[in-house]
Amino acid sequence: MLRTRHFAIALKRRIGVISLLALAAAPTGAQRVVAPPPIAPGTSSIRGRVTDSITKAPIAGCKLRIMTSGALAERVTDLAGAYEVTDVAAGNYFFNFECPAHQQPCFGANGPSGRCQIDVVRDQERSGVDFELVPGATARGRVMSFDGRPVTRANVRLGRGVRGEPTVFGRPAVTDTEGRFELVNLPPGEWRLEVEIPPEPGGLRPPVVYYPGGLSWEEAIGVELEAGKVKDRLTIIVPRINENAITVSVPPADATMTEMAVSVLRESPLAVRQLDLNAEGTATLKGVVPGRYFVAARAASRDKYWAGFEVVDFIEGNYEARLQLLPTGSIAGKIVTDKGELPPLDGVMVGASWIYDGIEVNPISVDEAPVAADGSFRIDNLFGTRSLRLRALGLDWEVAAVRLGRADVTVAGIAVVPDAAIDATIVIRRR
Repeated sequence: MLRTRHFAIALKRRIGVISLLALAAAPTGAQRVVAPPPIAPGTSSIRGRVTDSITKAPIAGCKLRIMTSGALAERVTDLAGAYEVTDVAAGNYFFNFECPAHQQPCFGANGPSGRCQIDVVRDQERSGVDFELVPGATARGRVMSFDGRPVTRANVRLGRGVRGEPTVFGRPAVTDTEGRFELVNLPPGEWRLEVEIPPEPGGLRPPVVYYPGGLSWEEAIGVELEAGKVKDRLTIIVPRINENAITVSVPPADATMTEMAVSVLRESPLAVRQLDLNAEGTATLKGVVPGRYFVAARAASRDKYWAGFEVVDFIEGNYEARLQLLPTGSIAGKIVTDKGELPPLDGVMVGASWIYDGIEVNPISVDEAPVAADGSFRIDNLFGTRSLRLRALGLDWEVAAVRLGRADVTVAGIAVVPDAAIDATIVIRRR
C-alpha cells in the first residue's frame, strides 16, 4: 500500500509537470485569450426594454454586453424586448448593443452620447431603463463593368460620409455572379459607397471605385440612406481597369546578355512591379489605371551593363513599350567645401536619384556609392537624369551646389551619357 501511495504521488507530480510544460508550450496568442470576469454580486438591479425608435415595437434577440471595471455580463432581450441585470454590485455600467437590424444607440457621427452609461448605488432597483434603437438602412444594387458585364467577387462597403463623417466599419458585401450586393444595418445619412474589385493575376492592385463609377473622392456621389428603409437599384460602373495593359518588349542588344531585370513603376500612388520576360522577350502588366508609368530594363553582358527606359503617360487600352538597351553611364567626381576644409567622410554615401520633370521617380530605390576619404566618388551603371545627394554627411554640413563645370545642376540634375563617365563636383558648406 505504501509503495502504491508513493507511486500515485509521483504520478500526480509528473502529470503536474507535464501540464505546466504543455501550458508553457502553448501559443502566445492562446494565452492572451482571457475571458473577463463576471460582474461582482451585490444588491442592485437594472431592468428595461429595447424598442424600435420608429415603430416603437420591441426588439427581441438583441444582445447586450454590460461592462464595468473590466467585468462583463451578457443578456439577450426576450420577445417583449425586455432585459434585466439583477443582484449586482453598485457601480457605473456601460451598455453595448449588438442587434442585427438596429444601430448602436450610444455612438454616432459626433461620438458617444453618454446615454449608455447607467449608474446604480447599493440596494437600488433601477427599472424603466429603456433604450430606443434606430433601425439600420439597407443599400442594394449591382456592380457592372464599363462594357455591361457583372463584376463578381467585388467587395462593396460604406465609405466616409459626404459631410466628413468618419468611416463606419461594418461587414462588406461580396457581389454574386450577377454582380448584385446588399449592405444591411447601415447608419442613416449621406455616404459614399466604395468598391474593391478583384485584381487580375499578376496585375496591379486596382484602385477603389466610388459610386457611381469614379476613381477619386471628387468623382463620388453620395447615397442618401434613411433609417429602416431600403435604397435600391444602385448601379456602380467600374471603369476600364483590369482590361488595360502595358506590354514591354526588350530586344537583346547583345547575344551574351544575361540577368535581365524589367520593372514597371507607377508614379502616384507609388507602385513597383517586376516583370518576367517570356522566350520572345516580352511581358504584359494588366490592371493599369490612367497615370504616368516608368518602364525600365537592366541587363549585363560579360564586362558591360545595359539599360533602357520609357516614360508612358497612360490613358487606357493597350500600350506597347519597346525598350532600346544602351550601355549604362557613370557619374564620378569629388566633394569640396566652399572654404577648402573637408569634414570626416567615413560612412558618407553619395546617391544618384533618378528624376524626371524635376520629380524623383523612385524614392525608395537610389543608386549610391561610398565617398572616399579625399572626397572622391564614382557611381556606375546609371541611366536617365540623376540628382546627386549625400547621406550620413552630418548635421553640421549641407549641400550648397552640384556643378558640372561652372553650371549649377542641383535642381536640373545630370543627364547620364551612355558608355561614358561624367565629372561632377558636390560643394558642401557648414550650416
